[in-house]
Amino acid sequence: MKERIGILTGGGDVPPLNAVIASAQAAASAENIELVGILKGWEGALEGNFVDLSSVPIDPAIGGTVIKSSRLNVGKVADGPSRILENLQKNNIGGLIVIGGEDTLSIAFLLPFFPQVLIAKSIDNDVGQWKKAVAESAPEQILNYFTLGFPTAAEKISSFVSLKEGLRTTAYSHERIIIVESMGMQTGWLALSSALGHPDFIIIPEFPLEYEYFLDRVLRKYTRQKHLVIVVAEGARWPGSSFIQAEKDEIEAFDHPRFGGAARALQERLKKDLAGHFPTRNVNAVNPSYLYRSGAPNRLDQLWAEKLGERAVQLLAACSKEPLFLSVEKGEAGFFIQDHPLAEFSSIGDLHRFVDSRLYDPGEFRATENGLKYLREILREIPFDNSYGISR
Repeated sequence: MKERIGILTGGGDVPPLNAVIASAQAAASAENIELVGILKGWEGALEGNFVDLSSVPIDPAIGGTVIKSSRLNVGKVADGPSRILENLQKNNIGGLIVIGGEDTLSIAFLLPFFPQVLIAKSIDNDVGQWKKAVAESAPEQILNYFTLGFPTAAEKISSFVSLKEGLRTTAYSHERIIIVESMGMQTGWLALSSALGHPDFIIIPEFPLEYEYFLDRVLRKYTRQKHLVIVVAEGARWPGSSFIQAEKDEIEAFDHPRFGGAARALQERLKKDLAGHFPTRNVNAVNPSYLYRSGAPNRLDQLWAEKLGERAVQLLAACSKEPLFLSVEKGEAGFFIQDHPLAEFSSIGDLHRFVDSRLYDPGEFRATENGLKYLREILREIPFDNSYGISR
């Protein structure tokens, strides 16, 4: 019997998942290894729901995941890790490729002695590290420059808010204030990436919204410009850490709040407080929601998904015994893949990153020059155009 390795996808889907799987499939064939798909992520590993992927046709340009996904928290299942190990061993699976966000990848820490290669995917872009430079002249160290799925979602939101391709034309034509909600859970990376589409204000969770100050800025700029585009992250907060809009989800596997509605909540408050200054019928909220994570991957996402899938198989074929985390990093010659022993990190919390003041200016509600520089390495900037009276 050929050697066998498993592959699973967990958490929210992102556009380049099939590209990872298809690349792993080709690499496994080249190594004379049977690639086994684990259906519905860790749930399939727990239930022994496996399928041979060796001859399954997989189109890397189609989004989502052919082996489906789930959000099972194995740590909450009695004997969960040992049951998974038993199923893997019973099916002669000698290694595992785990593709997911921080919740899915956190389960790997419960299987510290099983050969695994971890690949981060999330439109939230919150898996990695951003270390300050050790010296002023040295570059900052970015472990995992971007997560799979983020480049495509970032490109979409910058397009959604722009004049050339998105909502700005409607905002101008009808003198609207349009509030666009981004995904991102409790991090602001996706909202920040809208900066390359030039919205007027960006609100992110890492910096609580001082509402009265924001209201004054909105009124001043609307009076001058007669339309606005505002981006608010779904996990944005008021001072005191209460969310603008969130509900406790009793069945959420990892105890996250259920986000959705921050744009609508902000819309209602602005309509009430701006009513004495101008008619507020045209204060509108838009939530693209799952459009961020749906559809085909962009070129960068697909390219690096394929590289990561291939590298993961190569590492397992070389009989790597310790769990490894694959990181997309950036050097002078461009992006490259670096593997890190999972033992370098005490928990998934070591790989959770937030936006900080190097990248975002909370007083101006916009990306800093450093933030723009970071984003321009990942996606194209939509050219700024002030023909509709837009001001920076």
